[in-house]
Amino acid sequence: MEPEGVPSRRDVLKAGAAAAGLAAWGSFPAAAAGATEISGPTTITEPGDYVLTADIDVERGPAALDVTVSDVTIDGQGHTVSNVGGECISVYRGANDVTVKNVRVSGERTGVVLVGDDATLFNVLAEGNGGTGVRIIGGKRARIESCLLRENGQYGLIGGDTQEYGSTDEALVRACLVADNGDAGLAFQRTTGVAVERCFVVGNGAAVRSLGDGVEFIGDTDDPRLADNQLLSNAGCGVRGASRGVRGLNAVGNVVVDNERFGFWLDNLYNADIKWNTFARNEGGLEAYATDSRVLHNQFVDDDFGGIYTDSTVRGNRIIGGRMGGGDFIRSVVVENLVLGADDDGVSLVSMIDSEFGSNTVIGCGGDGVKTAQCYGCDVQWNTFSNNAEEGFSITWGSDSTFKFNTVFGNGGDGLKLSASEDEPGAFVVRKNTVSANGGVGILLRDAAGSRVTRNVVCANDRGIAVSAPMDDVDPAELAENVVEDNYVC
Repeated sequence: MEPEGVPSRRDVLKAGAAAAGLAAWGSFPAAAAGATEISGPTTITEPGDYVLTADIDVERGPAALDVTVSDVTIDGQGHTVSNVGGECISVYRGANDVTVKNVRVSGERTGVVLVGDDATLFNVLAEGNGGTGVRIIGGKRARIESCLLRENGQYGLIGGDTQEYGSTDEALVRACLVADNGDAGLAFQRTTGVAVERCFVVGNGAAVRSLGDGVEFIGDTDDPRLADNQLLSNAGCGVRGASRGVRGLNAVGNVVVDNERFGFWLDNLYNADIKWNTFARNEGGLEAYATDSRVLHNQFVDDDFGGIYTDSTVRGNRIIGGRMGGGDFIRSVVVENLVLGADDDGVSLVSMIDSEFGSNTVIGCGGDGVKTAQCYGCDVQWNTFSNNAEEGFSITWGSDSTFKFNTVFGNGGDGLKLSASEDEPGAFVVRKNTVSANGGVGILLRDAAGSRVTRNVVCANDRGIAVSAPMDDVDPAELAENVVEDNYVC
C-alpha cells in the first residue's frame, strides 16, 4: 500500500496515459462498413479493410497476422493477438500504407514488426511481449500514435536500419505511454528525422538497467526531434546519445525528472538546439559534448549542467541547487545564466578558452562562484558573483583575459583571484569592477606581468588589491610591468 497522499504506480501511469492523449481503451468506433472479418491467424494478401471479431491466440512460426500487400487497415476492436512461435502482427517489406488500430498484442516474441513504409499504429497496446513491443525494420515514415508500449521484455519500441531494408527514417512517435520495459523505452539506430512528441516515458530498464534509458539514439543519428515529452524515473538516462554522433537535435519543452543517471547524456553532439526543458533530481541533469550548438532557457532544479561546449551558445539557463561545468567552454558565448545555491563551486570548469562569459549571476554557492583551471583569451563582463563561500571568481592558470563591469561582493575568500602560470606569466585587464565585502583580497593577481588594474571600486574587503609572485620562477622585474592605477580602494 502506498503512503497516504502518494499516488500509486497505476495512478501515475493512468495520468501519463491521459497526458499523452491515449484513446480510451474499451470504447471503439464501429469498424468500416464492408470490412472483412478475421477470427484466426491470417495472411492478408488483398488491399482493403479488415476487422477482428475474436481474440487470436496461436503458436505459429510466422506472425499471427501477416500483411503482405499495401493499402490495408486492420481494426482490432479491442481484441488481443498473441503468438508463441513468432510475431503477433507483421507488415512485410513492400506492404506500404498499412494501418493497425484498436488492438492489443502480447506474445512470446515481438508484438508488431513494421518493414513496409508509411505504416500507422493507432491505439495499439503492445504489452507483456517477451521481446520488443514494436520493431520498425527499415520502414520509413512510420507513425506510432496514442499507443501504450508497456512491460515488454526488451524495448518498448526500436527502429533501426539493416543492410537489407535500409533505415527507419522520419518515424513519428506521438502521444504514447512507454513504461516499465526491460531495456530502453524508445531506441533508434542510425536514423534520420525521427520525432518523439508528447510521450510519457517512465520506469524503463527493469531488466537491463545499464541500457534502461527513456530514449536512446544508437549509432549515427541525424535531425531527431524531442518535444514536450515527460521522461521520468528511468533506470538509465532520460535521453542517451550515441558516441558516433547526434547531429541536428531539436529538444524542446521536455520534462526530465528522477532518472537514475543523466537527464540528457549526449556525446558528439553537433548543431543542436536544447531549449526550454526542465531537469530535476537526476543523478546529473545535462551532460553534452557539443559543437556549434545552442543551449537556451532550460531549468535545472537540484541538477547539474555539464559537458564541453565548442563554438556554442549557452544562454538564459536557470540552475538551482546544482552546478554549471565540469568541462570546457571553447570559443563559446555563455551569457545571462543564473547559478544559485550549488553545494560546491557554482561554475566549475577545466578550461574557458576564447569565450564570452557575460551577464551571469552566480550566488550563494558552497565553494567558489566560478572556478576554472584555465582561462585564456576570455571576456568576463557584467557578471555578479556574490555570497559564495569561497572565491568569487578563481583562475588557476590564465592569460589575455578581460574582466570589466563585474560586481563581486560578500564572498568568503578573494573577490577576483586571477593566476597566470609560473612558467609563463600572463596578463589580465581588470577594469571598472565593483569588488566589495569579500573575506580575502578584493583583487588578487598572481604571477601576472603586463596586467592593467584600473578604475575599479574596491571596498570593505579584508585586503584591497594585491599583485604577488608566489613562485621563485617569476622575475620581480616582470611584476613591475603591471599597471595598478586610478582605483578607488576603501
